[in-house]
Amino acid sequence: MTTSPPLPLNILVAGIYWSGSGAVVDYLKGHPDCVVPRGEFTDFKRQGRIGSMLEAASGKEARQLARRMWLETALGKLPAAAWKQRKVRTPSELPLKEQVFHNRLKLEYLKQYRAHLAAGGAPSDDSVWNQWLQALGARLAGHHKAVVWNQPIWVGKHEACWPGVFSPYRLVVVHRDPQDQFAEVVRQGKIGKRKSDPAFDDSEQDDIAYVLKGIAAKLEHLKALEQTLPMGHLLTVNFETFVKDHSREAERITRYLGLENRQGNDAPFDPSQSIKNIGIGQEEKIQSMLKPYRPLVDRLYELREQLRE
Repeated sequence: MTTSPPLPLNILVAGIYWSGSGAVVDYLKGHPDCVVPRGEFTDFKRQGRIGSMLEAASGKEARQLARRMWLETALGKLPAAAWKQRKVRTPSELPLKEQVFHNRLKLEYLKQYRAHLAAGGAPSDDSVWNQWLQALGARLAGHHKAVVWNQPIWVGKHEACWPGVFSPYRLVVVHRDPQDQFAEVVRQGKIGKRKSDPAFDDSEQDDIAYVLKGIAAKLEHLKALEQTLPMGHLLTVNFETFVKDHSREAERITRYLGLENRQGNDAPFDPSQSIKNIGIGQEEKIQSMLKPYRPLVDRLYELREQLRE
């Protein structure tokens, strides 16, 4: 009698808009037990993708979304991936969305999900998509124990369905000093640009208030998530503590993930570089921009203090 190998653990690393989650992703890239696909993983969370299908109001709406995603993949993403794969020596080094096997696998499970809907199945049944995620993870993981998905969900969205799709999972959410966080948004040239994340209110016309209120909404959602997810499935990480007291924090994170605290020789995370991003919110330019919004900034600090550690 043969036994199936254990499913790889899905490690979901999410941030709250330039909150420093990339540092945790880089740390896990250096972990011998983890594999980290290139780029953000958007197949589930984006509007019209898997989360939208599972939350569709009717079978008709779900069928339309599934058909649109099938066409987008079959006619757009798969041919483009096949073309790019011809130009590289190692296809696995491409971002996941540009890999042929990933797009073919997605089409296979879209076919199954569309058949499920055609037979009168509920749009919210996540079993097909959990099987897809497991098949994708097993292909990527190889001998590794875990797959790290970078920004696979939005904190505060699709919370009725993403746990079922990503099971077995552990979620890590990184938060950061609000003024440093805002300074990073400025540094990245994102002020004045709208986000697809539903926590950000497009009716807010003030660009700075738009960012600050969106971060506040994300923190509120994170507080609620701490109360609803099963014990041992969510870990919040303080970016400053992760960088300044890295050894202890790395031990805490790996213990939560059920892994040893190890790094390979080519591990990319360097605390001495990340620490340079602490305190950037104290620059005169940032303080001047935030001065009229001090009550909002104070609210962000209050919300952050309420998170578990």
